[in-house]
Amino acid sequence: MSLRETGRRLRLRRTGWVPPDARVRHYDELGEETQILVRELAGRPQTAPDTGDLDDGDFVKFVDYYQVRTR
Repeated sequence: MSLRETGRRLRLRRTGWVPPDARVRHYDELGEETQILVRELAGRPQTAPDTGDLDDGDFVKFVDYYQVRTR
């Protein structure tokens, strides 16, 4: 079952600090669907359906660093 089928939602929160042991995903490593999601959510206080590419607590390097939160 994909994460999308679980109904989980994803949010990005901009952060200036990334823990040394954090999983960091670079924008260009992500699938096309997830890249679109990151562009839409970066810097916006909204959620979107989880694509399954990112896990809660991951960090994404886009223009800035963003922490992934899922629920």
